Amino acid sequence: MAIKKGFFICFEGVEGSGKSTQAKLLYKFIKKNISKNVILTREPGGTLFSEKIRDLMLDNKTKVNPLTEFFLLMAARNEHIVNKINFYLKKNFIIVCDRFFYSTLAYQHYLEGMDKKFIFNIQKKIFNKVHPNITFLIDLNKKESKSRIKKRSKRTNRFDRLSNYHFNKIRNGFLKISKIYKNKIILINGSKSMYEIKNEINNKTLKLLNAKR
Repeated sequence: MAIKKGFFICFEGVEGSGKSTQAKLLYKFIKKNISKNVILTREPGGTLFSEKIRDLMLDNKTKVNPLTEFFLLMAARNEHIVNKINFYLKKNFIIVCDRFFYSTLAYQHYLEGMDKKFIFNIQKKIFNKVHPNITFLIDLNKKESKSRIKKRSKRTNRFDRLSNYHFNKIRNGFLKISKIYKNKIILINGSKSMYEIKNEINNKTLKLLNAKR
């Protein structure tokens, strides 16, 4: 399938929702069945500099002021957009990204209480008209999230250890965001099996890309 213009797909969700797994699965599906011109990236991260910021933020021993954390995120995102996302969009690639702007709203606004207008004003300086074409938001409750995180073989980070109260603030924030941006977000039931979710996302992606041909 020839893609005449770059296409930007994002995944969002609470910790343990399976969004990272689904982002990887979609990337493999696109590369095998749709186009070799596809990349998988993530936030915070995606570039050498941004990955260093990610390591700082996910460190279990690190506790920073919410405003400091926000500016670290914005620095990582700016590098990511300028040095990676813009580059590949101009080359008409399909980009699959694990987390992006809606996570900033969920965590910095709905969890930390940061002013939404302030967040948007900073974002305007960074985005330069770069916005996801579609976002898959995978919703999951705390009980299932906790169960999945426990099954992970890798070490957990500080966001994996959120209390029920903080987890629910983030989850409810994402659900509010999905209603505000309903034309840009596809809400996915994260309690389904990995294969059911994968097939649902693959089918929806095919339809979206066919419409853009």
